[in-house]
Amino acid sequence: MPDLIESARAILVSSELRARSSAQDIANSSTAAYKQQISFAQILEEGERDGLPATRFATQFVQGRLTHTGRDLDLAIVGPGLLQMRDGESLIYSRGGSFVRGPDGTIADERGRVLQQAGGGDLVAAGEQVEIVSDGTVLANGMPVAAVGIFETSAPGAVEALGGSLYGVPLDAIIEAEVSSLRQGYLESANVVLSDELVAMMTASRQAESGARISQVYDQLIGQAITTFGRGTQ
Repeated sequence: MPDLIESARAILVSSELRARSSAQDIANSSTAAYKQQISFAQILEEGERDGLPATRFATQFVQGRLTHTGRDLDLAIVGPGLLQMRDGESLIYSRGGSFVRGPDGTIADERGRVLQQAGGGDLVAAGEQVEIVSDGTVLANGMPVAAVGIFETSAPGAVEALGGSLYGVPLDAIIEAEVSSLRQGYLESANVVLSDELVAMMTASRQAESGARISQVYDQLIGQAITTFGRGTQ
């Protein structure tokens, strides 16, 4: 009997996580450089809180399609690289996006997160014309002034999705990219296939129905056992 209810519980948890990750992917399907999230549960005693299993999410860093925008500070990465940005006192990472230049020449996204240069530090590019070449070199009025930092992680399992196309990575798991390059004037599309996510949500719904039916059968069997036991004691 306990095996039956545990099976139902595992099915319901799995279907909920599948539906949740698919809903998140669908909601971010138009977010530049967003990466599909795959979720799964580990039903471990030490991972449970209030009876809920611990949840893990894995990011699928499959290259998305590049779209030409023509905007000078739209940046996309080709390869597994990440851009480093300073958010206050913290460092976070992105696959690219739309940036703007401040009055002092610093390059930041719309939320004010400042792009970091190779070797560390805020990237500053003063000058009327700014060009960013594929290896990250920044040219201001035709002269090299800095280089965009392009990084990779040595521990893919340590990457934490922060929402949208932003990620957290421990500093000891960050290394300089070797095979990645930049495309100026492009944005990377999300690597979400909507039709696949819709199918996944329907599958999760059917899976949840199966789990619910197993729970109902369990309740019925328990009820019958109680009734039978009651009769036997009369």
